[in-house]
Amino acid sequence: MRRCFCFVFLLSICLVLSNAQAAEEGTDILLSFTGDCTLGSEERTRWQPTSFDSYIEQHGYAYPFEKVQSVLAQDDVTVINLENVFYQFKSNQAQKTYTFRGPPEFAQILTEGSVELSYLGNNHTNDYGVPGFRSTVRTLEEGGHNWFATTDHSVKTWIYEKNGVKVGFTGCYLTYYNRRQEDVKKGFEELKAQGCDFIVAVMHGGQEYGPRQDKRMQRLARFLIDQGAGLVVGHHPHVLHGVEVYNQATILYSLGNFSFGGNKELRVTQTMIAQAKLRFDAQGTYAGHQVNLIPAYPSGTMDYNNYQPVLARGAEAQAIIDLVATMSTIPLSPYVEGVGAWQEPVLPAQPD
Repeated sequence: MRRCFCFVFLLSICLVLSNAQAAEEGTDILLSFTGDCTLGSEERTRWQPTSFDSYIEQHGYAYPFEKVQSVLAQDDVTVINLENVFYQFKSNQAQKTYTFRGPPEFAQILTEGSVELSYLGNNHTNDYGVPGFRSTVRTLEEGGHNWFATTDHSVKTWIYEKNGVKVGFTGCYLTYYNRRQEDVKKGFEELKAQGCDFIVAVMHGGQEYGPRQDKRMQRLARFLIDQGAGLVVGHHPHVLHGVEVYNQATILYSLGNFSFGGNKELRVTQTMIAQAKLRFDAQGTYAGHQVNLIPAYPSGTMDYNNYQPVLARGAEAQAIIDLVATMSTIPLSPYVEGVGAWQEPVLPAQPD
């Protein structure tokens, strides 16, 4: 027993020294973001052999994100936009064209896929009413999964901490912003009050399959930055949109679809993972960030949707960067094979 105590004590000392050394050298935090993820199916297609549910039954929970683990498993936090509820029942289904539901056990996909954080503030949050939303939250929390959202049901932020540095996450849906700007501001106020050194804001909205970001999304993105966001990440259009830098903050307007169980057909064939490396100095002060655009496909086959994103390579990867560049207000750095397209660092504003 005494020997065991000594081992635990020495291990604790080593961990303290390691953290102290990391603090002296500064801290890097690597975040990964994907676009829309629908980890479920429509009711009318659920039992078809081509449905997302059937693929999971056949291939297991690790299947959707298996081919991108070289990226997602190597970061500090992976953030997805979760466009379905985890709900056992058909009841309370909304009267709308598309409603997406996965059984609660599908939350295991997040664990197997190295996904640490899910955003719930989107137009499918209420697909099965308040019971569906509550079931989703309960399923996530009981499974140890993190989530955040700004909705009529809940305003919830989330904080990631490393070496004493705190990164906060908040966000909103465009229609919510249009109705309740003061409530959106409360998320930022909460994160600042808790001592966050950097804030990430997620926004959901824009024209579905639109040719590029529109003025509404630009206004929302800039509003979020004006409240304190250093990085804004968008989704909902289901296609890729441009990149912008505003007041020393990066805006990624839309990351497109990722593992999208909502459609068995592929309406779009290009997506990307966006990474942001946040840098903090030895005192924990924010020192800038750098974004990496990693081209990908939402499916391993282009003939139909197999719900398993894969990384793009070579000229096809560069073509995805070129597409995003046509919608961006800044020049984009080229793709480097096996790495991605690291953009120029964005540094904090210098005091006058």
